[in-house]
Amino acid sequence: MQEKTTEAKILGRRAALGLISTLGAIPLIRCGGGGSGSTASSTSTSTATTTSSDATLSALALSAGSLSPAFSSSTTSYTASVVNSVTSVTVTATSTSSAATIKINGTTVASGAASGAISLSVGTTAITIVVTAQDGTTTETVTLSMVRASVTSGSNCALIPEETEGPYPLLAILSNSSIVRTNITETQTGVPLTLTLTFDNVNDACAPLVNAAVYIWQCNKDGEYSGYSSTANGSHLNETFLRGIQLTDSNGQVSFTTIYPGWYTGRITHVHVQVYLNDNLAVTATATTQLAFPQDITTAVYNSSLYATHGQNTSVTSFSADNVFSDGTTYQMMTVTGDTTNGYVATLNIGIAA
Repeated sequence: MQEKTTEAKILGRRAALGLISTLGAIPLIRCGGGGSGSTASSTSTSTATTTSSDATLSALALSAGSLSPAFSSSTTSYTASVVNSVTSVTVTATSTSSAATIKINGTTVASGAASGAISLSVGTTAITIVVTAQDGTTTETVTLSMVRASVTSGSNCALIPEETEGPYPLLAILSNSSIVRTNITETQTGVPLTLTLTFDNVNDACAPLVNAAVYIWQCNKDGEYSGYSSTANGSHLNETFLRGIQLTDSNGQVSFTTIYPGWYTGRITHVHVQVYLNDNLAVTATATTQLAFPQDITTAVYNSSLYATHGQNTSVTSFSADNVFSDGTTYQMMTVTGDTTNGYVATLNIGIAA
């Protein structure tokens, strides 16, 4: 009896173990958080953030001058040249990556925005552009050498030499408002000449000299001046031919309609010029000078029929023999175009210390 009981217990235990083996997975699945009869899983997803290491430029532009070589995103060294009158430049650098930062000569500048004005000395001024990528580590340095020209011989910003006003200035005429005129010919005949002069202020980076009164005077084809009477000059008292005043415009320019001047004993062909700042003719002229004409043009003019009576200048035949131009005509020699039939145009840029 006892053996049967024991055997029954053993069989019961085995049956219970078999049931557990069959059903044991159910509560384990349910412990996973799923609903009745369902299977659930928990998944964790992370998104990686990429930090840009792009430190290149997509564009580079200047307010003056042109890049050499032409811009390329792979080029890191440029030069650019400007004339002497350009005293500053702005630089616009654009980064390829919007996350990059740009510094121009140490100052942070937004991509695509112009820098502040960078002063240029005569000669070479170095400009450094540093692009730093978003990662804060990767950088690219672009160098720019800006070359500002110096004032050279014959340039439009060279100070014109001071010369004597000569024996026939007739300064009393400055108070005569009728002398403010473009055409100064009056009754005089000769080969037509348009005289166009442009004035620059050498003390203001060669900026145009605006609102300056320019007084010019010259002799007629026979070498005589208005306003004076003498044996050498002829009888021209109270006359005003070939004298005039004009105000420089916004470009620092004046223009006169006149005739090609003749010559008189002791002097080579020339025109007199005085400059008065701020249209103030009541003070001493800021500059007094004389302008020269190319010898080949002068010879052609004096060979024309209108100048036949006086002919070629036998008194002074070269600039080196002239008492005004013997030290040179570099800054006073006008550029003259045209012919004796249609007339001539003479131009010159004149530097004034205002």
